[in-house]
Amino acid sequence: MNQKQTAFDLPAGFTVTAHTGCLGTKDNSLEAVEIGLQNADIVEIDISCAADGTPVLFHGWTPPKDAVPLKDAFAVLARYPDKRMNLDLKVFSHCAAVQTIAEQCGVLEQVFFTGVGKGKTDTVRNNAPKIPYFLNCSIAPLLKNSKGYARHLLHAVQNCGAIGLNCNFSNATETIVRKMHRAGLLVSLWTPNNEAQIERVLRLAPDNMTTRRPDLAAKVIANCK
Repeated sequence: MNQKQTAFDLPAGFTVTAHTGCLGTKDNSLEAVEIGLQNADIVEIDISCAADGTPVLFHGWTPPKDAVPLKDAFAVLARYPDKRMNLDLKVFSHCAAVQTIAEQCGVLEQVFFTGVGKGKTDTVRNNAPKIPYFLNCSIAPLLKNSKGYARHLLHAVQNCGAIGLNCNFSNATETIVRKMHRAGLLVSLWTPNNEAQIERVLRLAPDNMTTRRPDLAAKVIANCK
């Protein structure tokens, strides 16, 4: 006989982010943006820069000529005022332009950055000071359960002015999540895409989970309430 599952102890304001390309859509397409916003609290897109300096949706350094302009994605976001967009930066020369376009499209309060490593925090903060950002970190597998290591990660986030930590779920631990939460910082984990992975992330109780299967995440959460 199966034991009844207990509810996940998720923090107030927990969100699910639909990774670009969610639910079988094409990565960094307007369809992915639309479907993501319909099925999750937040949608993630990759941000690169065209040769003429225009911010576009692309995972890499040299986007194709038909890459979707960021302003078009923002136009979709503007139709969902209660939703947000994760701008995963792949290049950093265009941060100021991203902020300007967000202001022009009326979505500045709905966006935030990820993909920001320690060496890029000054660039982001100086050029797009109105857009909050997470610090991207790789978790050292051998140190992931160390309280001292969790403290090191906490200081890294605090010292760069980020709103929280963004990392792969595979090496994230309760020790790290709790350390961040006790300091009033957020934790965002990516990218669990099957039921077992999603359950593992939910047990860690981060503030956000990014997945290509927001439908499955919603089902897992609903089944445990």
